Amino acid sequence: MAGFTNRQLADLLVKECAGLPRSELVKTMKSFVEELAHRGWICRWREIEHEIHGAWKRKFGAANVTIVSAHALAPSLRKSIEEATPGADIVERVDERLMGGAVIRIDDRRIDASVAGTLQRLKQCLEKSL
Repeated sequence: MAGFTNRQLADLLVKECAGLPRSELVKTMKSFVEELAHRGWICRWREIEHEIHGAWKRKFGAANVTIVSAHALAPSLRKSIEEATPGADIVERVDERLMGGAVIRIDDRRIDASVAGTLQRLKQCLEKSL
């Protein structure tokens, strides 16, 4: 760990933890924190923790996915989303006010493919043209 930046340490930690079962994950995290303490680097933990989100995103493409849809997702669609975003935390919510479609948030990007969102954008466009 000598000479490593916080980003490199976060990348290393994510690489080591990816795919581990919970029992092994706890052991790996404990060893990592103990090594930081042993080297006198425990004061760097906050910065390393901050870098972990970016490390996860670099490795897997997305860290957080939120899907708000008018109806519950079909199991096959849920499985496709999980396969497309391995390792991401996926949250699914139903909001009938959307009427149809979905609003998808992938980390800091938002995609509104809902009927309600489309109608709102159409309304704004018509108001501008009047």
